[in-house]
Amino acid sequence: MKIAYDGQLLTIDISVCYQGRTLQIKDIIIDTGSSHTVFSPDVLEEIGVTYENGDPVYEA
Repeated sequence: MKIAYDGQLLTIDISVCYQGRTLQIKDIIIDTGSSHTVFSPDVLEEIGVTYENGDPVYEA
């Protein structure tokens, strides 16, 4: 994993794999004080990730 530092933020590029499909997402901010990672549902829909009834929902 290559971590980039722009003088203020730590970022990485990631690959999300789901059911054989892969999505590359660039410049994800690393939040060292967070206990969860949040991705936009609109972005993940590109590879078929969707909300289903019964999935837990966390509020920020």
